[in-house]
Amino acid sequence: MTADHSTPEPVSDPSQRPRITALTALRRAGPSLYGVSARVTASAALGGLLVTAVGFLAAWPTFTEIREGAVRARLNEDSYAPDGTRVHALWVILLVCLPVLILLLHAGCTAVQTACARAATEQGGGSARGRSRFRTVLGTYALRGVLVWTPLVIGVLVQEYFTTTAFREYTAIVPKWEYPHLFPLLRYGPPLLGLALTLMLRFSWALAPTVAATEALGPRAALRRSWTLTWSRATSWLRTLAVTLPLGGLTAGLYVLLWSAARPVRAGTASLFLEWGPDNTYAAYVAGVLAPIAVALLLTGALALPPAHIASAALHQRLTRAERPPDAGTTVRTAAAPRG
Repeated sequence: MTADHSTPEPVSDPSQRPRITALTALRRAGPSLYGVSARVTASAALGGLLVTAVGFLAAWPTFTEIREGAVRARLNEDSYAPDGTRVHALWVILLVCLPVLILLLHAGCTAVQTACARAATEQGGGSARGRSRFRTVLGTYALRGVLVWTPLVIGVLVQEYFTTTAFREYTAIVPKWEYPHLFPLLRYGPPLLGLALTLMLRFSWALAPTVAATEALGPRAALRRSWTLTWSRATSWLRTLAVTLPLGGLTAGLYVLLWSAARPVRAGTASLFLEWGPDNTYAAYVAGVLAPIAVALLLTGALALPPAHIASAALHQRLTRAERPPDAGTTVRTAAAPRG
């Protein structure tokens, strides 16, 4: 009797896949992942440029009023500063465009995330279930972003409501001169508490997009699963911190470095705006301020997202294996030769 050499079946359980490392997966799939990252960066740049153009069109009447006021002040040989209501209108337009830009960036992160999860899964011997997970991963990013930033926004709003006149016409509810001890508590307490909750939630849900891409879970289930993986064991949160904290620090440092290198783009963008666009120095100034930020943000994403997502996928598999040790004998199913 001859043995039937059948091929091993793909392992769907993350805890039973062969162990992978971030460096191994990045070395094998790095060129294709950086190709995906380059295409995503180009698409995000075009989309961001379109959203920015729409924002400038919406703000153009305000820019025109500011320029006319400056011209009148110059003719009268007087100093000029933009009116507070006009500056407020520009901030409102920015706040309206900001969620669209954030959603666009999250869509780019989702595309790179699914590609990295697929590469790590294939290197680990699993099936590539992340191919059709784009919507789920994007929903996970959106839900996590809303829940993570809500405490900080609420803290800032509480501070503004009680200690400033942002929500009323005259004095604050808790004036500093009338409540010298309560005022500092309301001024610094809610924002700091909101910031602490934001950081804790962001850390606990750091693996949620990876879970959604590799385990085929919905957004809410992915958040719960990420929380469980991070806090289920005494060493899980230390492993998560050891990966996420250096990645966050390196990403922030890379952004600052690229922003400093892109600062000369500011003057060139303003000059190009005045040469090819309307003669409005205030709009050119805003365009010049935004240009280095956009360049640094796009380049940081293109360079940092592939290794960061690969490291997240490797961490997810390690925590899963630590949570449920694989059962030897069931990892790979082969047909043995019959006895006799």
